[in-house]
Amino acid sequence: MNLSNKLTLSRLLMVVVITLLYFIFGVSYVNLFVILALFIIASITDYFDGKIARKYNLVTGFGKLMDPLADKLLVICALVILIDLEVIPYIWLLIIVIARELMVSGIRLIALEQKGDVIAADILGKLKTLFQMVSISMLLFYSGINLIIDTNFIRIFYIISLVLFYISMVLLVISGIEIFVKNRKYFKIK
Repeated sequence: MNLSNKLTLSRLLMVVVITLLYFIFGVSYVNLFVILALFIIASITDYFDGKIARKYNLVTGFGKLMDPLADKLLVICALVILIDLEVIPYIWLLIIVIARELMVSGIRLIALEQKGDVIAADILGKLKTLFQMVSISMLLFYSGINLIIDTNFIRIFYIISLVLFYISMVLLVISGIEIFVKNRKYFKIK
């Protein structure tokens, strides 16, 4: 259990804590700001665990499997909360996220099993993740601050946050299609 894997496990633990905080303690600005802080910390650990694993050659099978799973669970957990708060207006957006992530994870597992290939995130995937993490953080912030004050500035902030989220959705779909097309060789029937 190296440092990189410990960061991945901490991210999984934060997903559990975020879920419990929201669904047990409910909606309050304090609770939403704590959830936001945990989400940001978890997002930062995602960045550092990959850097540490590559820099110090700490890449493990556990990390290859659990790191992307932790990322996906973190995003899905936050989106469920934002949909429940009616900050993200359409549940079908969550369904698209889940479908894309399952497809990409499936392709990665097939590539690893068939040829031992690891399909790393490309620039579109990294941009998608950046836009997701930033927009979700902004939407969580909006959810908390909106309980305290309601001004035109807060509404403009919400619109900007939502636009960034929709950009992440476009990147999600395009990068998912790109991964499928680039790796269709794994689906050839012999």
